[in-house]
Amino acid sequence: MASGYATSTPPCPPGWEVRVIFEETTATLLCGDLFTHMGNGPGLVETDLVGPASTAEDLFRATCLTPDTAPTIRRLAELAPRTLALMHGSSFTGDAAGQLRALADYYDKRLTQARP
Repeated sequence: MASGYATSTPPCPPGWEVRVIFEETTATLLCGDLFTHMGNGPGLVETDLVGPASTAEDLFRATCLTPDTAPTIRRLAELAPRTLALMHGSSFTGDAAGQLRALADYYDKRLTQARP
C-alpha cells in the first residue's frame, strides 16, 4: 500500500480474489473471513481461534481448499502479527502466528482427507 503503514498480502481464502491487510505499526492482521466463527463472543480473546473456526468451516465449507491454502496462511504467519482482527468473530491477541500455523495445519488435514 502506498501509505507505508500496511503490507500487501497474498491472495487468501475463502476466495482467491480476497486479500487481508497487515497493519505494520500495530502488527495487526485484518483477517477478513479467516477464522470465521459463530456466536456472539467478546470483542478480543487470548484463547484458541482454530477450534471455533474449524467448526464453522466444517458447517459452511466456505474456504477454497487447494494445495496453496495452507502455505498461503503460513506465509501470513511469517509477518509475525500480534493481533488478528476478525470480520466474523472475536479478535485475538497473543501468539497470532501460532494460531495461523494451526489453521494451516487444519486445512492441510482437510485437503489430505479430501484426496482420493
